[in-house]
Amino acid sequence: MACVTHFVGINKFDIQKGKKMMIKKVATLATLLLLTTSAIAQTLNVKTGNVTYQFPSTQTGEMNYVEGKTVTIIGKEFTISDIDEITIDDTNVKNNSVVIYYDGVTASVTIAGNVAQYVDATVNGAHVTINQTNSGDIDGDEITYILNGSSANGSLTLDGTYKCTLQLAGVTLTNPDGAAIDISNKKRIQVSIKKDTENTLADGANGSQKACFYSKGQLQFQGNGTLTVIGNAAHAIKSGDYVTMKNLTLNITSAIKDGISCNKDFLMKSGNLTILDVGDDGIQVDYEADAATTGETENHEGENSGNLYVEGGTLTVTIPLAAAGGKCLNAAGLARIDGGMLTLSANGKVDTSDSSDPSFTAAIKGTNVTVNNGTVDIKVTGIAGRGITANDSIITNGGTLTIANSGTPTILSSDVKSAKGLKALHIALNDGIINITMSGKASKGIRCGDGTKTTSGGGWGGWGGSTRWTNVTGSYTQGKSVGTGPTLTLSQTGSTYNSSSAKAIKAICAVTIHGGQTEVTTQSDGGEGLESKTSININGGQHYFKCYDDCINSSGKILFNGGVTVCYSNGNDAVDSNAGTTGAITIGDGTIFAYTSKGSPEEGFDCDNNSYIQISGSGIGLSAGGSQGGGGGWPGGGGGSGNTISNAQQGYAFVTSTISYAANRYYTLADASGNNLVTYSFPMSCSSRLSLFTATGMVKGNTYNVKYSTDGPTDATTVWHGLYLGSSHQGTTNVTSFTAK
Repeated sequence: MACVTHFVGINKFDIQKGKKMMIKKVATLATLLLLTTSAIAQTLNVKTGNVTYQFPSTQTGEMNYVEGKTVTIIGKEFTISDIDEITIDDTNVKNNSVVIYYDGVTASVTIAGNVAQYVDATVNGAHVTINQTNSGDIDGDEITYILNGSSANGSLTLDGTYKCTLQLAGVTLTNPDGAAIDISNKKRIQVSIKKDTENTLADGANGSQKACFYSKGQLQFQGNGTLTVIGNAAHAIKSGDYVTMKNLTLNITSAIKDGISCNKDFLMKSGNLTILDVGDDGIQVDYEADAATTGETENHEGENSGNLYVEGGTLTVTIPLAAAGGKCLNAAGLARIDGGMLTLSANGKVDTSDSSDPSFTAAIKGTNVTVNNGTVDIKVTGIAGRGITANDSIITNGGTLTIANSGTPTILSSDVKSAKGLKALHIALNDGIINITMSGKASKGIRCGDGTKTTSGGGWGGWGGSTRWTNVTGSYTQGKSVGTGPTLTLSQTGSTYNSSSAKAIKAICAVTIHGGQTEVTTQSDGGEGLESKTSININGGQHYFKCYDDCINSSGKILFNGGVTVCYSNGNDAVDSNAGTTGAITIGDGTIFAYTSKGSPEEGFDCDNNSYIQISGSGIGLSAGGSQGGGGGWPGGGGGSGNTISNAQQGYAFVTSTISYAANRYYTLADASGNNLVTYSFPMSCSSRLSLFTATGMVKGNTYNVKYSTDGPTDATTVWHGLYLGSSHQGTTNVTSFTAK
């Protein structure tokens, strides 16, 4: 027998405050009818176990009773014998809400009546399991699960086929045997951290769970509260889809594996994210294996890129020493920084579990890494650790990037593996402020390009050995073709380790510098400033190299076609090309001031034979230093006097008489009428046995003088590390004179 009745709410002025009507173990239809028709309040509460369903009188409509065994309210069918109690009160029910309250060893669930038919909840102690069955919005909105309270032995397991919101509103939850929150629903889960609340999740160390907070679907973290997550068995947070974050404070204080692991993409828009004491990566982003890979898509819809994006907020990640091969940020695709403040510390050791492919700790790793804006502060102490490493490219377009790397080297399979500041096949420093400090032995501030290395050796006195690179790939550029560029400051204090030298910039590939400002220093034997195994082309900008070893060295040609470059070596050549052919060093329309204080056989310009130098434009070329002996390539060099430059486009001179330069003096090269061509100075004394002079306006056959004064120019248009251009300054004391060739 079926019948229908209505639950009629009484005007609130007729309600006796606090009055309740209750039936325990309701068994007869008549009793239930009596209760509902004599109601004096507005909300019908139906409790089964630890789950309570709340039905406002304005929504209930018809309630169907069948054979005295079941009752259906707003689509939710109850078995009468399962109902523990029914109460009627004036509770204000919030539609689409499910409240889960944890109280020690127990938990309770309260479900709004309008979603009751779509939410099946069971409670076992403080472990709550929810199955959500709706396939669309209910009353124009999704279901929101609100968690609060505390339990040291509780959890939430959620399944379903439609998106929902999970609000953490002051909950502390530990599951000793598994995940604190386990979501099988593959749809988007919005995780809202309620304003001004503290929330903590922890899992059990011996469980088989993938993470403390796990979701098969998308996770969108937001809100203005604080969430702390501890991953005692594996990851702290893991999603089978993407993860986004904005506004909230998220603290991952420890994780056995990754702090955050996800597929498709990760996006941090704002907020504060801190990840500490992880066993692997801070944030790891991979591709979803069962979906087609993509690049970045509009609004990231349908994206499966493996990309990691940081647009704003404060991000702090520390990889501890114990984390073998751990990365602060690790993207299978692109890692892109568009803003925010990042503090990344990579202190892990080397992962040698795959002996053919060791993995090194790093602050940022991706197939490609781009820094467009923001402040990125990187500290590396891990063995052979990397600041930023990419399989393909590293690009900077703005922002401030600081790398302090003190990682020590190691030997793997007889090869020296050392620390790197930046390492990629292609590096383009287009803009931004970049500060790199390296102190580890054999470390490289910037390492770029690749190829096949062949070493042969052993001539007289150790000379004559050679290293050749073939099948060279990659590229290194600084600045843009319009002449603008980054501010790059690179300090290398590391020394040689097992015959492997510390370098500031080492490129296997060609180097092209369009613009910007560069200041590079090195302090040890072998510590070259800029080395390329292919070629170096400087087209613009202002660049200073103060190096113990060669300031600029190339196995190929070196071209100064623009900009202002100053090279000072105190232990080797200033500029050294091993191309062994005409044009090995070419002075085009650029300015190059190259000098060494080491003395013979180290030179300002070394290209084995001075005749290999070319003057193809109207630039300025000044060199000071020792001589290899008549300009021939001693030992084993090109031979001959070699002090003649063929096809020079302007006047020049090689001065082979000794010039004794002193610090705190300003030397001016001028024509016979006293017109200033260039003024230069030295930070220390320098005895030059071979000096090249060429400058804009020099004419073959004309006489030129070098004079010094103790007062420097005050009207120079360009002042750069001892160079003064565009000045009318005149020297007062004669140094040398020559006739241009």
